[in-house]
Amino acid sequence: MKKHTRLIASGALATAVIAALSAFASGYTGTLISASTGAAPNTSAAPAAGSRTVAGKGATGVMKQLPTSRPAQANFDRFIVKFKDGTAAQRSQTTLLGVMNSAATRAGVAGTRSTLTLRHLRRTAQGAEVVRLSHALNRTQADALLAELRKDPSVAYAQPDFLKHAFDTTPNDPKFSLLWHYTNPTTGIRAPLSWETSKGDGVLVAVLDTGYLDHADLNANIVPGYDFISAYGQDAQNPDIAGDGDGRDADAHDPGDWTDDTMPWCGDTGSSSFHGTHVAGTVAAVGNNNLGVVGVAYEAKVQPVRVLGHCGGFTSDIADAITWASGGSVPGVPDNSSNHAEVLNLSLGGSGSCANDPATQAAIDGAISRGVTVVVAAGNENADAGGYSPASCKGVITVGANGVDGAKSWFSNYGASVTVTAPGGNAKSGSAPDDAWIWSLGNVGTKAPEPSPAGDRLMGSIGTSMASPHVAGIVALMQSAAVAAGNPPLTPDQVRAILRRTAKPFAVTPPTSTPMGAGIVDAANAVLAATQPVTPDSSTLLDNRIALAKQSGGAGEGLMYSIVVPAGTASLNLRSYGGIGDVSLYVSYDTQPTTALYERKSAKPGNSEAVVISNPKPGTYYLRMEGEKAFSGVTVMGLYQ
Repeated sequence: MKKHTRLIASGALATAVIAALSAFASGYTGTLISASTGAAPNTSAAPAAGSRTVAGKGATGVMKQLPTSRPAQANFDRFIVKFKDGTAAQRSQTTLLGVMNSAATRAGVAGTRSTLTLRHLRRTAQGAEVVRLSHALNRTQADALLAELRKDPSVAYAQPDFLKHAFDTTPNDPKFSLLWHYTNPTTGIRAPLSWETSKGDGVLVAVLDTGYLDHADLNANIVPGYDFISAYGQDAQNPDIAGDGDGRDADAHDPGDWTDDTMPWCGDTGSSSFHGTHVAGTVAAVGNNNLGVVGVAYEAKVQPVRVLGHCGGFTSDIADAITWASGGSVPGVPDNSSNHAEVLNLSLGGSGSCANDPATQAAIDGAISRGVTVVVAAGNENADAGGYSPASCKGVITVGANGVDGAKSWFSNYGASVTVTAPGGNAKSGSAPDDAWIWSLGNVGTKAPEPSPAGDRLMGSIGTSMASPHVAGIVALMQSAAVAAGNPPLTPDQVRAILRRTAKPFAVTPPTSTPMGAGIVDAANAVLAATQPVTPDSSTLLDNRIALAKQSGGAGEGLMYSIVVPAGTASLNLRSYGGIGDVSLYVSYDTQPTTALYERKSAKPGNSEAVVISNPKPGTYYLRMEGEKAFSGVTVMGLYQ
């Protein structure tokens, strides 16, 4: 069995004026394994033009890991009883125990009164009482006692204090064992622990990519999307990007994005990637269906939005797709405001800073204004992501890639634009072991897809394209968990702050010359944090070594700032200077300081203050500049190296 990835697409189309964005999957090509059986397809046919077939080590066998089976609890000696507000039993422990004793007698479980005694243990946060019996009751006896308690008009509810166990949240999908990127506690995302709290139910993730394939391990989690590719010509002036014979329509299926000698405007040749299906599978492949693999948020839904075809995709189409998928209005396209996504994944990009791509930035600004989180791939050029769009756009969560060794993937872009890192693989040849790849869904076809289910395959790929949907899936888990906990959905800023705050350190710290964000995303901790009430972060974000001038305030007024420090930083210097007045600085990690609660402080006469921290932890530091007197014209700066 072999593995498959796509040759990275060209970042430009026919002319320099046309901005084309390509899927960020790195370039090694091989065979696939069957999603259901693990068998390799017939490989006797000649490879497509421009591709190469390599022998690779494959996953062998089928493994099922089922939750540990435990017998139902048979005996009960602890009960939880909630008395109605204002009742005597609620106010008096003696009355409470009297009600319990009377119920035990009526239920016939008291025996001789001296043999069954009751002890009040505590009151829960919900105001219920925990009571322990001197000996355990069997199921029948416990049911009889509960029936009598529930008849009492003073009782709001009564139940056993069930003994619960940690569940082994391992789906029964037979290729789950391939997914080191979910399970490795150090270099993966720790997805199984997060599934004990959330599986993404109720959240919609839009995948802006090559479209989607019918695939037995994905179909149940697909909702209608849209094809935004408008170019379907036949020459360099009007290249056939779409490949489906028409322009924009409601069919987001992927007809294939192969390139050959009939498409000289593409600049290269290669087989179809079916990239969007691989990405969508990482987000939300169906779980617990005894088939293939599983997505990060396998109870979420995916809205496929087709923006990439032969050669890539136009910025104008992608910007419209961002707007539509996030609930905005696009002329000539059906309204999507009532069914828009909460999360967008863009595993695509092109060279050039977002400062030079205002169309994309405006579309992203609109999405964020509607409360939608935008997750993007950092790129695969081993270069500063600040030179790529949308990786360098404001407001996005930019995802770099790490390998199974916990180090920066050799191809991953880096830099201050990178928010966090997620598994993206580190294979360098088709013979690389299974844990050098990111495994998800694909198809055996080399041009057009083979019909499902016969054409369904699992596919091992590498790239920041593979890293980004891990994070999009985690965001879906977070949003589902937040709402289930009774909190409002997280804002994009809150999502970013949690991902940074809960990220794990790299097993191999990136050099300071190639920073990779706050660390490797940790789904379990991010989901747990999402269940907690979130205090809105009103701080002003400081960029490294960029002075923020003309700050002013009154006496007793505090201005809050934050700076995100990457892993591997040697020192952090937070300082103020210039202007008139008198300020003091208060600094804390991960929480906003006050003048009473803080970790470090600088308070000297005037405005020249500094707090220096050696070997700071990666994450967010907050700086409060407090006016001891009224102040104006003060400059604030954060510096790390």
